[in-house]
Amino acid sequence: MAVAIKNNRVTVGGAAVDFVKSPYTGGGFAATPKVVVMHFTYGGTAASSAQWFKSPDNPGSSAHVVVERDGTIIQCVPLDTIAWHAGKSHLRNLVGLNQFAFGIEMANWGYLKRTPDGWQTYTQKRISDPVLAIHPYGNPDGSSQPIGWEAYPEAQVRAAADIARALVDTFGIDEIVGHEDISRGRKWDPGPAFDLTTFRALVFGDRADDGPSSFEVNSAEGLNLRAGASTANEVIRLLANGTKVEIVERQGNWALVSVLSSNGVAEINGWVNAAFLK
Repeated sequence: MAVAIKNNRVTVGGAAVDFVKSPYTGGGFAATPKVVVMHFTYGGTAASSAQWFKSPDNPGSSAHVVVERDGTIIQCVPLDTIAWHAGKSHLRNLVGLNQFAFGIEMANWGYLKRTPDGWQTYTQKRISDPVLAIHPYGNPDGSSQPIGWEAYPEAQVRAAADIARALVDTFGIDEIVGHEDISRGRKWDPGPAFDLTTFRALVFGDRADDGPSSFEVNSAEGLNLRAGASTANEVIRLLANGTKVEIVERQGNWALVSVLSSNGVAEINGWVNAAFLK
């Protein structure tokens, strides 16, 4: 799908995608955003979410684009305008990510409820084949066991990646995070059903020329995984010596990493001192 940006509109094959204008915006960006925040809508179709973003009943939320499960794209806010998608949020020294980031919403029910008939949405729609996982920052229901999450179809992930790549090409985006990463304990999207590490690879491409991205912790006492690139940031987890990680981004002596499980699946993201990786 040939996705591009022209005059702050998303285009597919040279034609602008459907535009459902949201009034819930914050004016123009003071500086070009370098961050993309990924979300799930916690709802039904992309069209219904786009309509909600323009509804007078909406207390105030919006996003730049919404992606349907089949990959259809709807734009709601021009790309030179602040959308209200992040709420209370921070990323390192950035506070209030609305003014620093583009928001991509994906039509997805998010976390599900277990019933005698299986896993259901809050609207009692049954999801037959959910992803069962524990959220890396804690389940929204407070449980410590795997819960159900709606899966993301490949067509939807590919379309979202195409949008993000176009944002990279046009605006120089260099970081992609989940809403959960910037509003921990308040938001859980896009959730563990969305493989953010693989998504970043789809967007930024093969970086083999930059050297290997998979490393191991090289510290007998373990290595602190932190919420930001500084010792002033809170410790999320102590990583044992030999823990495998994948570097997502570097910032000076610090590295944003995805901690990998024994079968190579990304479990949680955080920052470490790269000097203790080998």
